Amino acid sequence: MSLLQILPALILWTVVLTRSAGLRFGWKPGILTAMVPVSIGTTLNVDPVYLAVDAVLGDRNILNLVVHIVLGLGMTELSRLIVAATGASNTRWRLLVLAGIAFSIAQAALLLTSETPGSATNFTDAFAGIPAIGWYQSLFFVWIGIISGYTGIECLRRDRTGETASFRVGFDITAVSCLIGVLAVGVKLLLVGQAASGVGSNASNIVYVGYRALVAVTLIGFAVGFALPAYQRIRLQWAERRRIRSALLRLRPIVGRLVETDAGQRAREGAVLSLRPRATRNQIYRWVIFIHDIRVQDPGLLSADEIELVDTIEARIAHPGSIGAAQVQMGS
Repeated sequence: MSLLQILPALILWTVVLTRSAGLRFGWKPGILTAMVPVSIGTTLNVDPVYLAVDAVLGDRNILNLVVHIVLGLGMTELSRLIVAATGASNTRWRLLVLAGIAFSIAQAALLLTSETPGSATNFTDAFAGIPAIGWYQSLFFVWIGIISGYTGIECLRRDRTGETASFRVGFDITAVSCLIGVLAVGVKLLLVGQAASGVGSNASNIVYVGYRALVAVTLIGFAVGFALPAYQRIRLQWAERRRIRSALLRLRPIVGRLVETDAGQRAREGAVLSLRPRATRNQIYRWVIFIHDIRVQDPGLLSADEIELVDTIEARIAHPGSIGAAQVQMGS
């Protein structure tokens, strides 16, 4: 059971750390703002963590409400980001926000007016027999079910025109994960209903394990679905850097020879040229512009082969001809 709790948390934090590291390489924050609260909520829901933190809060299961709100807000923001990536309107998402606020207020009122002493890692079994807590639990899972169902449907309805393979597969996995999440919510509501009615059996324990497994599959699916486009982006960025480095190595002998000429010295001062072969597009632009300045001032300093090489590299910069280069631009 502990593995079913810990594994999703570890995977989610891996996604967060990977995305955070990617910020240094020009990645946009993307899903990071949503994955952080989802990861925190999932971690707080691990039994030993829950018991330790709730003890600090007075052993009244206030942490359960905190987990619900943090997960709900994170999932709502995640839904917004996913739906926005599909190009769909966010009008319906605003209704999710209003519903989430209403659910959160109702949950807080139900929990704070109920007696729930003693930290309970299985809150449903411990307190769902109290009518207010049964409603409290049901409201949260209905909220998550609505978010998951809406997000999954929007993912499936998206226009797939122009999608890369990694983006398409990643979003399809995310869509399926959302629908599995809806199934997990249905199973949890069944458990809440059984606990509220006082029905308990070995079958209930099996259903609970099944619920935990569905939650784990859902969260792992999210992580994999988000990781595929990121992995492809990393591959394309490294390929781009290799292309730039190769172009700089081929241009360096030309630039090194030209800066020794009188025309080169004048052009270098105007261009503030650096001879360090930094693997950036900006460096290539500077070197190509420098060579063109020399070419205008003294065309005889460049051979026909050198002119052809510079023109070829310039054309690839201005109009990337390969699919990989185009995908780098789309993913940056």
